[in-house]
Amino acid sequence: MLHWFEPANIYCERTDPSFWSEPVNALTNLAFVVAGLLLIAQRRPPARLLGTLIVLIGLGSFLFHTFANRLTGFLDVFFIGVYLIAYAWLWPRWVTNAGFVIRSSSVVALILLIGMASASVAWLKPLAPGLPPGAYLGAWFYVIALATLSATNQRRAGIWLWATAGLFLVSMTARQLDLPLCEQLGGSHWLWHVMNAGVLYASARALLIGAEYSGSETMRQVKA
Repeated sequence: MLHWFEPANIYCERTDPSFWSEPVNALTNLAFVVAGLLLIAQRRPPARLLGTLIVLIGLGSFLFHTFANRLTGFLDVFFIGVYLIAYAWLWPRWVTNAGFVIRSSSVVALILLIGMASASVAWLKPLAPGLPPGAYLGAWFYVIALATLSATNQRRAGIWLWATAGLFLVSMTARQLDLPLCEQLGGSHWLWHVMNAGVLYASARALLIGAEYSGSETMRQVKA
């Protein structure tokens, strides 16, 4: 039986079950709120949606690093999952003006990459215990795939996608080093939060730039 309120203690900073046992990990979630609000302020439909989801990611993570239990841990990953699915759906909708089939295929591709990465991580875990979770690696491969596909006709968006992939690699490294470097650095999970706020902002900027370019191309074709 799953005990939703069972305490979770998986980060270097947490020393007891109290609410404020992870102050740095909790407060650095403000980076998500700032990133989300910057996007919401742009008042465009995809920007508002992505910005709102980023704020919710920060809220879910804040709850997990204060009320550290299985329920808040689920909320933490739930909002991340919603963002990923939404992004995979919105990219072909706004950047390539694709229909339902392509949008659905984009979501399926993301899920398949996450599934394959998760299976690979589980298989390699005995040999490489420091690997990030497969869900994050799968999302990273998805971003790389989008960046590669955008190299020819969406160069500006592609630059932001490559920045997303690079920041994401750094943030995953910080996440995995939290416990191994606990005594030396006092934990590095807070850096995962700060870097991931940048990751999400950069990914949203890539989509918005791609949408702008796609809209401009459509208008030029109409005028022609």
